Amino acid sequence: MTNKQSNAKAKKPFYKKWWVWILAIIVVIAVSTSGDDEAKISDTNPVKEQPAKAETPEKAKPEKKEEKVAGIGEVVKVGKVEFTVNSTSTAKNVGGEYGQNAQGTYLLVNVTVKNIGNESITTDTSFFQIKAGEKTYDADSTASIYANEATDFFLQQVNPDLSATGVVVFDVSDELIANPELMLQVQTGFFGTETGLIKIGQ
Repeated sequence: MTNKQSNAKAKKPFYKKWWVWILAIIVVIAVSTSGDDEAKISDTNPVKEQPAKAETPEKAKPEKKEEKVAGIGEVVKVGKVEFTVNSTSTAKNVGGEYGQNAQGTYLLVNVTVKNIGNESITTDTSFFQIKAGEKTYDADSTASIYANEATDFFLQQVNPDLSATGVVVFDVSDELIANPELMLQVQTGFFGTETGLIKIGQ
């Protein structure tokens, strides 16, 4: 047997060599280690949860201001005018024989109007209305003129710092007059937007 033949027999296949197995083990370890590292990276960098959007609180509705209600004898300031109800009474006629009779009953409201502004004002029945629940009653302008013949209260000019006293007349039912919650609404001017309330029910 020649030397060449003995060398051929002695040669081992490459996969039976020790260094091949060591290399394979190193590759397997490297692959498994890299997988663990990726898992660790994903664990250390968790996906940040988006914070939930805070619910916007509903805008608080503005509270409706309740109109202050005065009583008989109390002063109500409306704009640049002060109103005071001095007393109330009833009648079936105003102005006597040549005056006027009520369809229902006249409610006579004695009031004082004071000008606290810088310009003169002119008193008028449009300053006054009666309120009862949802219903509104206007003053009887003709009956009011008869009731104020001696004073000329209506359409009278009132200068600053002065006051005028007179009677406002309403032609209404007896049931309305008996309403304890009856209100007199006062306002400034013919087109006044500022108003005040005075309780005249007994």
